[in-house]
Amino acid sequence: MKPLAHPLLQGPELEERTYQRDVAAACLRESTLAVLPTGLGKTVIALQVMLERLEQGRVLMMAPTRPLAEQHASFLSRSLNVRVELLTGSVAPAKREPLWQSAQVVVATPQVVEKDLIRGTASLEDFALMVFDEAHRAVGNYAYVFIAARYGETARQPLVLGMTASPGSTRADVVEVCRNLGITAIEKRDDEDPDVAPYIQPIETRWVRVSLPESAARISKNLQRLQDRLCGRLYQAGALTRPRKVSTMMLLDAGRKLQAQLRAAGKQAPWNLYNLLSMQAMALKVAHARLTIETQGPTQFLDYAARMRKSSSSRATKWLLQKPEWKQAVIDAEGSEGEHPKLERLKELVAQELAEGAERIIVFAEIRNTASLLVEQLGKLEDARPVRFVGQGSREGDPGMTQKVQKTTLEQFRSGEFNVLVATSVGEEGLDIPATEAVIFYEPVSSAIRLIQRRGRTGRDRPGKVFVLITSDTRDEAAYWSSRSREMRMQSLFVGGRMEVELPSREEIGASPQPPLEKGQTRLDDGASP
Repeated sequence: MKPLAHPLLQGPELEERTYQRDVAAACLRESTLAVLPTGLGKTVIALQVMLERLEQGRVLMMAPTRPLAEQHASFLSRSLNVRVELLTGSVAPAKREPLWQSAQVVVATPQVVEKDLIRGTASLEDFALMVFDEAHRAVGNYAYVFIAARYGETARQPLVLGMTASPGSTRADVVEVCRNLGITAIEKRDDEDPDVAPYIQPIETRWVRVSLPESAARISKNLQRLQDRLCGRLYQAGALTRPRKVSTMMLLDAGRKLQAQLRAAGKQAPWNLYNLLSMQAMALKVAHARLTIETQGPTQFLDYAARMRKSSSSRATKWLLQKPEWKQAVIDAEGSEGEHPKLERLKELVAQELAEGAERIIVFAEIRNTASLLVEQLGKLEDARPVRFVGQGSREGDPGMTQKVQKTTLEQFRSGEFNVLVATSVGEEGLDIPATEAVIFYEPVSSAIRLIQRRGRTGRDRPGKVFVLITSDTRDEAAYWSSRSREMRMQSLFVGGRMEVELPSREEIGASPQPPLEKGQTRLDDGASP
């Protein structure tokens, strides 16, 4: 192994990898989005860019969550012979202000940076590098967008490095991220690149299909009739473009359209408009109920129905609970025997992987109640030691997990105290989850970004397996095909490691002229392959 060398490096030696040097060199030439699969060392690429930019000024690196920011700060403190400071919400604002002034490298959560910029207790003027981890989050009102704009306006020698494994599934998505961050180039590497292949572990992906039980199919069909009736009314009112086969996205669009009409009408809004909004809300709830009964089973559907009864303050919920189709669905679910067939198949897969020597397995579930059920059922397996891993948000009867508890749980998973982590979406990104031998999707996800993030939890330092449980002839199928097609579109955006799309020029984004750091003049280019 040839070690990475630089006067500012310290601590354990880092392997010098050609693809990391090449990507870092490209990032030094202009503001760049680095797109690499999880486990290929995006942080080491960022470190190499930092080593050069520290000669021009200070460095700010941001990560979307406190645990991930802590992980980056720990790595940089070990690797860099400069002062590194970690700024998160756990550090009081008054204590953060002097740290902004003294640190050569600041690692922070974007929410803290945004607040300190607004307060005027932080300035980005002398920062020569801005690193945005999980850069695909730079859309809408996310703090990354505000910070990048302020950086472009105030920095004397700006340079931006965005890092992600999944930039977006369309050209418009990717260009939006680039524009929001002031990025003018994209560098991508994957397992098809010859200099990357030696560091990639093979991942076997299997789609495991189960049949929808007849009882669940009857409940879903009953709810479908109710949804069709509601959507028919919305269609007649012009809120939907068709009365049948209405997707959740179409219902959400209908809600936005009706809300816009309500705002435009003001105090003169007719009562019929409020009734239509209630119908749209009911249709969304029924759509979610159908998804739950088809992909999760009767226990999860009944849990959803019970939560609706406890919080039946809205007119839409009160109306829905009185509908005969809804009442019959609840009665049928209460009379159903057994759980969803996915559960038994999951237990078989986990038992099989543990028997074959797997030390760590992650199971992803969309619903917290499902995660709890899976932990309970997997705990019955002889060799399984499962633990639930959910977000911080609380609801009645479920206080969530604080970051301290999350960190402790991950340490226990890493040490082997637990060997099956049953996680909701909180486990997809932003946390230092150790590599696993297998990842199991209890249901498919429609997002290519989420698919890539979840799959990246395996196949890091050894071959990995991915299993996706799919209930045939349900919306599981639609989610499965959606994520696959979106991922294929994402891959097609890049040719030869660069994106074939017209990105904004530096003039378009109002960026300052680049500092005098030309191609061929950085240490990173010395000896780099052509």
